[in-house]
Amino acid sequence: MEGQKEEYAAIEELKEKEGTPDAVFEGVKAANGWKTGKMVKEKDYKDAVDAFGKAPMDGREVKRYVQ
Repeated sequence: MEGQKEEYAAIEELKEKEGTPDAVFEGVKAANGWKTGKMVKEKDYKDAVDAFGKAPMDGREVKRYVQ
């Protein structure tokens, strides 16, 4: 990505762009402590939505980087 700068966008814009369902969007916001208008990079948003989708439904903590 040499010469390119990653742009920040409001999470609401990324929700519309990615077609994230309302319930998933609100869960991602809550899980990450994001408030309305939060500006993030598109990759960070996609990673957060992906992680939320893979998280256990019972709220257990997931150990990261386990092989």
